[in-house]
Amino acid sequence: MSAPPSDPGPVAALLRRWRTAAALTQEELAARSGLTAKAVSALERGERRRPHPHTVRALADALGVDAAVRTALTAAALAAGGGAAADSLPPPAAPVFGREGDVAEVAGLLRSGTARLVTLTGPGGVGKTTLALAVAREVAAAFPDGVTVVELAPVREARLVLPTLARALGGRQLAGPVADAVAARIGDRRHLVVLDNVEHVLDAAPEVAGLLGRCPGLAVLATSRAPLRVRAERERPLAPLPLPAGTGAAAVAASPAAQVFLDRAAAAGRPVVLTGATAADVAAICRRLDGLPLALELAAAHARYLPPAALLGRLDEALGSGGARDLPERQRTMRAALDWSHDLLTAAEQQLLRRLAVLAGGFSLDAAQAVAGVPDVLPALGGLVEQSLVVAEDGPEARYRLLEPVRQYAAARLADAGETEPAADRATAAVVDLAAGAEAGLTGPEQGAWLDRLERDHGNLSAALGRLVAAGRSADAARLLRATWLYWAVRGDVAEGLGWVARVDRTGLDPVDDARLLLGLAALRHAAGDVPGTAEAAAGAAEAAAAAGGDGPRALALVLTGSAAVFRGDLAAAGRDLAEALRLAGETGEAWARVHAVVAQGQLLLQAGDLAAGTATLADAERLARGLGSPFSLATLLNVQASLAALAGDEDGALDRWAEAADLAAEVRTSWTLAYTLPGLAAVAASRGLPELAAQLFAAGSATAEAAAVAVAFPPDVALAAQELPAVRAALGEEAFARAWDAGRLLRPEDVPALVGAIRRARGPR
Repeated sequence: MSAPPSDPGPVAALLRRWRTAAALTQEELAARSGLTAKAVSALERGERRRPHPHTVRALADALGVDAAVRTALTAAALAAGGGAAADSLPPPAAPVFGREGDVAEVAGLLRSGTARLVTLTGPGGVGKTTLALAVAREVAAAFPDGVTVVELAPVREARLVLPTLARALGGRQLAGPVADAVAARIGDRRHLVVLDNVEHVLDAAPEVAGLLGRCPGLAVLATSRAPLRVRAERERPLAPLPLPAGTGAAAVAASPAAQVFLDRAAAAGRPVVLTGATAADVAAICRRLDGLPLALELAAAHARYLPPAALLGRLDEALGSGGARDLPERQRTMRAALDWSHDLLTAAEQQLLRRLAVLAGGFSLDAAQAVAGVPDVLPALGGLVEQSLVVAEDGPEARYRLLEPVRQYAAARLADAGETEPAADRATAAVVDLAAGAEAGLTGPEQGAWLDRLERDHGNLSAALGRLVAAGRSADAARLLRATWLYWAVRGDVAEGLGWVARVDRTGLDPVDDARLLLGLAALRHAAGDVPGTAEAAAGAAEAAAAAGGDGPRALALVLTGSAAVFRGDLAAAGRDLAEALRLAGETGEAWARVHAVVAQGQLLLQAGDLAAGTATLADAERLARGLGSPFSLATLLNVQASLAALAGDEDGALDRWAEAADLAAEVRTSWTLAYTLPGLAAVAASRGLPELAAQLFAAGSATAEAAAVAVAFPPDVALAAQELPAVRAALGEEAFARAWDAGRLLRPEDVPALVGAIRRARGPR
């Protein structure tokens, strides 16, 4: 045993003096104060110089000293550092990434007294405890009477919460009701209590609120997967960490989610060096794990023997195997963390949670109701939101989502219950119903709203197509693709849409469904700039529609065969197909087909060099398009009008039309039309002596086409870009052109209308 310090310090001297004056042995003082004799001895020997505030209070109470002595003993402890409440807190197990704003906000509430009960809520593994301890360290100086951390996870009953708090405060021999004793011990002292993991003992909330009423200097910081629901509470939901904004090394390194992964991987003994390939893999890992800190930490523990690419393919196994041994047992695997939450749910909530696993990405209240298979889903859904297992998303529509680790856990529960197939069937039926409404809505004035709705349900749409294809339900898949092809073409991803069409087995399809599938295929190929493929698929659709006696689908198929013929320069064939399409559209009332047939006739006349007739035809198309109300149709028409005006030497007229098309694309985010608009605007900018802006707009057009897998294929537009782009590059020089190109690739559709103003203000020659 080491010798005692030669100067045991002021606390030791005062304690020994007043113990002797009270004629107490160390053992007797220990019994009175609720401490151990070893603890008292360590204080008097100077081995422990910085007692916690609650220890000082317990000793003063046991000694029966007056206020002056109590103050002297407290001052001695403060002088030794014992009043620094942060000393009693466990040290941080790992750095806190991306939570600086959260720490500052919660600390500000507690310091100012704006809120005396703050509850950090969020799903298991989101980092509530880590944040609470960081806040406690931050505000320790504002609570000179101490910070007490109470771990409630082992406490199984709400009635044991106050006794557990009492023990943490240093009271082992309490007289009278425990609430009175705890209130008396805290009194009016400035004290912070951290109640960690309250979700399973929420019935203790009124007792906590009662303490706040009786102890004016008390503040409580709680962590829970559900709020306490008392009037004094200020709930502070904690979101997962921000994900990488891109897949480059710089974007990944700047992401708090990636920082957690990289830090824990380094701690595991194998630091990850961010290169182009590893950064993309780390970004994908962060997205798969939804930025959930515990999931990232569990995954990173495996980096010591799995590089990021291999780990990405084995994430489920990584989350199910043991993490750091200093984590609580309930957090050593993701499954254990979520078991803890699951066991707190009602039977109805457990059932709904597992059934929601079949919904990919976000989902609406209607979708939740559809997959639940019960009369009223709202009570159970509300419980899951309150328990932080379902996230309520911001926005005008009631929408929700499961964090991906939670969804995987719920899917395993669903499989264990033998309910996967019926729940998936209900989810697929809900998507088919949604698409039935979208088919008509996508071609009219509500187009933007329907595109938004399908985009929000992109994951569910893809999941439904995957299930239909896997089950061999080709007819249903064909109907779904026919109803949603415009979404894939202008807002989704053309390549993904084409991939789904390619996976549908056409064998055995009746002519109606075959025509539907081929129409979707032709339209998507048209968006992708595949002129021969468009012609082939559209001809097949026209043949199948004729066999089925469907003049409406045949009209649209002939619009597409006619458009393909225009693009490849076969103007005679184009004229025949478009005339027949117009006749059929007039007989069937197919307004969409009629508008696009007339637009294609205008393109035909432009290709033929008859600009006057083309101008008149496109004026008719404009009248029809504005009557139809489809932003995509109108933007398509405006792009063609602008190209014709440019060829006719009417630069102002071309700019006006491209500007309106840009406004429409920004309003409803139609990437296909924007890919045509941006090069046109770039050509006008170049003509008006703005080569840097022209390069940016050309780059934005290239990035738009690349991101959406669309292509500019109308020959006059291709020729215009081929003529102007090299001139812009030459005017700027390679270095300046590269800078402008890089900047342009970052432009967003909503940025373009403002740039049009700069083009309008510029007048003059190159």
